[in-house]
Amino acid sequence: MKRRILKYVILGLLSGSFVYLAFSIFLSLRLNTGKFHFVLPALVNNYNNEMTATIIQIAIFLWLGISCGIAFSITENVDWNISKQIAGYISTLTIGVLPIGIAGDWYKHIFIGLFSYLLLLMFISLLLYIISWVKLKNDVLKIKHTIEQKKEELS
Repeated sequence: MKRRILKYVILGLLSGSFVYLAFSIFLSLRLNTGKFHFVLPALVNNYNNEMTATIIQIAIFLWLGISCGIAFSITENVDWNISKQIAGYISTLTIGVLPIGIAGDWYKHIFIGLFSYLLLLMFISLLLYIISWVKLKNDVLKIKHTIEQKKEELS
């Protein structure tokens, strides 16, 4: 159990790093200034230092990646009943999204913050669902292939 959670934490860290890099590339393309932007300009304005804002943004993406990895491992835990899985999944993702809300000042506008939280939660859940669906599909194909091999061996 602990090894599996550690595996998903490491995968979450790697995913968070990749998402941060992709976010920086899309941000730079969107701002279209000819420079590469490591961090949101609004974060730089909030923290008055680009290096501090960059470290905070990287930490937020890594934290979100870790929480997504843990949430994914919770959904695969068949020892828990469905209500415990749902509660663990939602609470883990909420803890993961909380730093984004704090850094993005979602608390200043409660409606926008709640909408952003729900939108982000739905997007992450959709992404994790697609990942688990592809993983399940690959497992089923492996099982079918193994069954076909066993049938051929018996014939």
